[in-house]
Amino acid sequence: MKNILIIAAHPDDEILGCGGTILKNISLKNKVNVLYISDGVGGRYENKFDKKKNYEINERKNMAIKASKYAKFKIVDFLGLENLELNKYKHNFINDKIFKVLKQIKPDAIFTNHPGDNNIDHRITFESTFTACRPNNYFKIKEFYTYEIPSSTDWASPSSQQFIPKKFVDITKFYKKKRKLLNFYKKELRNYPHPRSIQNIDALEIYRGGICGVEKAEAFDVIRIIE
Repeated sequence: MKNILIIAAHPDDEILGCGGTILKNISLKNKVNVLYISDGVGGRYENKFDKKKNYEINERKNMAIKASKYAKFKIVDFLGLENLELNKYKHNFINDKIFKVLKQIKPDAIFTNHPGDNNIDHRITFESTFTACRPNNYFKIKEFYTYEIPSSTDWASPSSQQFIPKKFVDITKFYKKKRKLLNFYKKELRNYPHPRSIQNIDALEIYRGGICGVEKAEAFDVIRIIE
């Protein structure tokens, strides 16, 4: 049994980036854990004490909990750091938070946000995860991957690190169930032709599948594999 940890900058990244892969691994009896770094919505409010802000943060958390129960993955923690303001925290602060979870979970494989994304929280989540995964005496990360997020990875600056996938996961048998997971986050979906529309998510899965010769696939960049 493989022990997998998905580190997501925001609740919904885990489904947008690798929802089908989560479902496939659970079907294979692998253990899937998810850690959320930021609250996901707080950056939309100027007033930190806005009651609506707290309501939306709790609502997003409940979306994640419902998705986890449906898919049967385990939520390790909601760190609840300020959305779109992860750059305000000391680098070691986030690193240490992730490192403590890694010591606890001791995962074989890591999936996290891509370092070249347009979203600053995604970039910092990757950098802190990468730092926390340095070789040590507590755990050994044998596989390290990054996933793509529609409307973030595809909107990256031309000067940033581009997402060039090297690992593809066939999710043909799981994409319909992934749609049900996305429905838990339907407030975060958008109308076509936005990249986070169901039509474009479907198109991306077909495109990634065509690259590797299957009907539907999710794609990942490979940071490290130890055999």
